Amino acid sequence: MEGAVFSLTEGAVRILLCKLGCLLSEETWLVRGVHGEIQYIKDELECMNAFLRTLTISEIYDDQVRIWMKQVREIAYDSEDCIDEFIHNLGESSEMGFFRQLIFMLRKLACHHRIAVQLQELKARAQDVGERHSRYGVELAKATHQEVHPRLTRHASVHLDPQLHALFAEEAQLVGIDEPRDELVSWLMKDDIRLRVLAIVGFSGLGKTTLARMVCGSPVVKSADFECCPLFIVSQTFNIRALFQHMLRELIQEPHKAMAIAGGKNGLISEDYLEGMERWEIAVLTKNLRRYFQDKRYIVILDDIWTVSAWESIRCALPDNLKGSRIIVTTRNVDVANTCCSRPQDRIYNIQRLSETTSRELFFKKIFGFADNRPPSDELEEVSNSILKKCGGLPLAIVNIGSLLASKTNRTKEEWQKVCNNLGSELENNPTLEGVKQVLSLSYNDLPYHLKACFLYLSIFPENYVIKRGPLVRRWIAEGFVSQRHGQSMEQLAESYFDEFVARSIVQPVRTDWTGKVRSCRVHDLMLDVIVSRSIEENFASFICDNGSTLASHDKIRRLSIHSNYNSSQKTSANVSHVRSFTMSASVEEVPLFFRQLRLLRVLDLQGCNCLSNETLHCMCRFFQLKYLSLRNTNVCKLPRLVGNLKHLETLDIRATLIKKLPASAGNLIYLKHLLVGHKVQLTRTASVKFLRQSSGLEVATGVVKNMTALQSLVHILVKDKSPVLREIGLLQNLTKLNVLLRGVEENWDAFLDSLSKLPSPLRSLSIHILDEKEHSLSLDNLAFVKSPPLFITNFSLGGKLDKLPPWISSLRNVSRFALRHTELHAEAIGVLGDLPNLLCLKLYYKSYADESIVFRPGKFAKLKLLIIDNLERIEKVLFEGGSVPNLERLTLSFLQEPRYGILGLENLAKLKEIEFFGEIILSVVTKVASYVKAHPNHPRVIGDKWNIVTEYA
Repeated sequence: MEGAVFSLTEGAVRILLCKLGCLLSEETWLVRGVHGEIQYIKDELECMNAFLRTLTISEIYDDQVRIWMKQVREIAYDSEDCIDEFIHNLGESSEMGFFRQLIFMLRKLACHHRIAVQLQELKARAQDVGERHSRYGVELAKATHQEVHPRLTRHASVHLDPQLHALFAEEAQLVGIDEPRDELVSWLMKDDIRLRVLAIVGFSGLGKTTLARMVCGSPVVKSADFECCPLFIVSQTFNIRALFQHMLRELIQEPHKAMAIAGGKNGLISEDYLEGMERWEIAVLTKNLRRYFQDKRYIVILDDIWTVSAWESIRCALPDNLKGSRIIVTTRNVDVANTCCSRPQDRIYNIQRLSETTSRELFFKKIFGFADNRPPSDELEEVSNSILKKCGGLPLAIVNIGSLLASKTNRTKEEWQKVCNNLGSELENNPTLEGVKQVLSLSYNDLPYHLKACFLYLSIFPENYVIKRGPLVRRWIAEGFVSQRHGQSMEQLAESYFDEFVARSIVQPVRTDWTGKVRSCRVHDLMLDVIVSRSIEENFASFICDNGSTLASHDKIRRLSIHSNYNSSQKTSANVSHVRSFTMSASVEEVPLFFRQLRLLRVLDLQGCNCLSNETLHCMCRFFQLKYLSLRNTNVCKLPRLVGNLKHLETLDIRATLIKKLPASAGNLIYLKHLLVGHKVQLTRTASVKFLRQSSGLEVATGVVKNMTALQSLVHILVKDKSPVLREIGLLQNLTKLNVLLRGVEENWDAFLDSLSKLPSPLRSLSIHILDEKEHSLSLDNLAFVKSPPLFITNFSLGGKLDKLPPWISSLRNVSRFALRHTELHAEAIGVLGDLPNLLCLKLYYKSYADESIVFRPGKFAKLKLLIIDNLERIEKVLFEGGSVPNLERLTLSFLQEPRYGILGLENLAKLKEIEFFGEIILSVVTKVASYVKAHPNHPRVIGDKWNIVTEYA
């Protein structure tokens, strides 16, 4: 956890140093008046930051160091708040009249005096903390250069290694392991002389080690002719020399000694074979291991591999001797699993959480000694469900919490409820749950320091909250957790952080799109308890709870999250004037009284809150540091006139609101990167089919958009009549995503085509939809005349009448998603789309296709994975010819009436995994398809999704 302290502190200091440097370059008299104090604080913090970086080479931080680091962070935060307010008050007054200028200057002087006093106080605090560093410098310097091993040894002597639970688990106590064990044993014993690698991958505590041990310990494997079946724990503290020495002892020295004691023959291994091994180079150790394995059919378990480099180092010692050898790897990291299993004969097994039934069996078996789905008394039923929900199918958690409850003399509802309500503190303080805490903390502690603050940030969301990728990465950027890196935008870097969490299995994917990209995730309840506890301890985040109490560890709150609708949550005794991030749950019924005090906010998330008033919105316009604002899914119908005062705003999310227009002052939002509008209705559980409400576009006044030169996402902008906005869009050279809704703009086609030709090469997503109610009043055929089409886009969506696809469509070699609606195209268009080399997803929505038959020809749609056919009016036949759509995995269908000739050629879709019917499901169509796929070699499942209520048919 110390890495988190450094990550938070160093990040806060780094941001402040940038601001201080910019401010010191100013030549105004106001800056010159406090130049000395600012320079002193900057110099002092630079020295502190350098010392912090030195500390990262050691994992030894005593309480004195932790306290010192937190004090540095608090000074950095307070200094940044002071500097931000100072910069905010440096506005020019040249355009004012004489009397207004006089009043303005007097206010500036008062502000200058107040901030000068604050800077003097901060200088004194920095000086005091600096002296404290010097005062304890000898002890800190010693800690920095000590080895890590003493600390590990100390901890090892106090705490039981959590892996011992898996290594020595009684088989009689295990529940739900038989099926996966038998499946993997069957795979392992297939007749194949090649070396095969099995990687068992998954979240902490799912039983990866236990499963691997049970696979190797099964009678089938034990009776096979494997000559050795050892288990080697690799772990986070990976040392290749120590591991190889341990392997040689386990494989050679220990059996040699055992044979000597038994009076047996030593074979080719002499007594002094490993003499002097401690001095051997890694290359010699590797050579001797390879020599040992070379003539044997071996099976080896490598438990808990954390990094790709660790695997690659070990792999050198394990030869493929064409004797049918096997390697079993357990890991929490998907990237490691993919590297281990890079050949066709290898296999990745994603270990699953226990089902609800199996979880209950294990839970009650651990407490009462019998496997059953019900507790012995009805009064324990409800609280048992709550505890098991917290465990989330995690065997380690179920076993440890079961042990804790079994140790209680009073097995009453009240006693169990107390444990359930206080699991966070129990994890911290109860020795019975030490193993769970250690296992969960290991994944967190292994994160690079720059990711730890991002992961702690997940603590602000309530239990079971589905965290969406886009909003989360934009919040990280607004908080300053993401630094610019050469060759990568901050958005790309933040997205890589999210992917890292998924790959390390420390968050649970909730929705994965057709490209395999995780779009949303959830934090396991017990992991959430761990990071909430750390957030409070480090004053990273504070929370207002159901009883109205404030969970905070410091007099100044930096990030505040309200999950409760309890009325007392409207007040708090803590100092909220320094809050940088405020999140309010949709369940909160009243905006807190302290809301107007949150002047220094960077992030404001009010998504789903329907208690917002005009006064709330007007207060919001005074939050001059605001970078991220979400009013998504609220009842707000109008933005305040002074929204342009939020000059640092980078994200404005007003999706699913009633807002129709942007005020003219929005032209001042020159740093705005993401303007997100529109209301999409999700029609399937996978969100692959969505419908945009046509009334949800946003009108923008003339001259507003052209000032927003930083815009990257302009989503669902409404252009009608002779609006000049179409020309202004062409000035936005940072756009990566553009969604335009057109209404009655026949006169403006030239302007629009000109803008399309000027769109920048970074543009990756483009959507053009006509909203005219009058049929045939406007078409998209003019797109054929775009002089310089956007050839680098990856997502493309068209809505509106179109006689044929523009000729440049065939040149979109990067496009991976293509969506059509109301285009009324013909078979020729399907042929053009079928030749796009990287098309992964094709969505044919209502009225997009006009012919009666849609035929997928051989050699077409080579990479397509997802196909959506949505209520095509005239369709009578869907045919997949042999050799067409060879990689299709999911087929999503909806029909207005049963196609006369049916859906044919499904047997030609070799990789098909799922056929999904949605909307108004025609049962006769579903039944026929379900009967067809019974003989399909891939056994795809057939499901019906009617308004997110799923029925499985096959």
